Amino acid sequence: MAMVRFHALLVEGETASLGFEQTLREEGCAVRRASTRAHALEGIAEVDIVIVSSPAMSDDDVMEIVTKAERAAVLVVSQSSELAVRAARVGAAVSVGQAPELVSAQIRQLLSVVELRQRVARNSTVVPAGTVPSSSVLARRLAPLPKEATPDALCALIEAAEGLVPMDKFQRAYVDYALRRFGGNKVHTAAALGIDRRTIQRWARARLEQRTTTLANTTGPQALVSAAPIPPNVASNVAPVSVP
Repeated sequence: MAMVRFHALLVEGETASLGFEQTLREEGCAVRRASTRAHALEGIAEVDIVIVSSPAMSDDDVMEIVTKAERAAVLVVSQSSELAVRAARVGAAVSVGQAPELVSAQIRQLLSVVELRQRVARNSTVVPAGTVPSSSVLARRLAPLPKEATPDALCALIEAAEGLVPMDKFQRAYVDYALRRFGGNKVHTAAALGIDRRTIQRWARARLEQRTTTLANTTGPQALVSAAPIPPNVASNVAPVSVP
């Protein structure tokens, strides 16, 4: 039996099936289906993600489901741009007139956001002093800096998640956030995330190259030359230039 990673609520019509339930189950969700507002609201506080795709349901019923799902990630699939705007204003992700395959991809990305929230919540738990040897890698892995210590990286991560950026950009934002939490230590970050340290090194190099390219494009190559420090052995051999 597959391990349940998330609890999902799928609100669809009684006969409608666009494959969203299969997508949720493939991603490790225990899925509860509902076709009415009353049924959807039962136990909504215990779910991790809510997908609403029911054209027959009134906009007000959909909005009540969205607002009651306070701790869940919510995706509203609709043909109505007016409903999409209302749902987006209260923090829901929306999909207007997209193909089911694109909606399924959006569901997978939302689940990655849910998983991220769960990891942040777990890693933010205070480890009692003396429970783990302070000199071990494990101790550093279980006790990263509190999330409040890296507000800019956390805001960038949340912005990437809410903006539903491409997965590669989201992963880099996540790794950057984790690196900041571990004070830039790639070994401890890799151990916490369960990935190879060389992967983090490659992403760090790519990010540095991207920043250099951005600086060059913004200020021109002369700014890069003037910004680079002159080594002492070179500076001592530079003759002074007299200005007439």
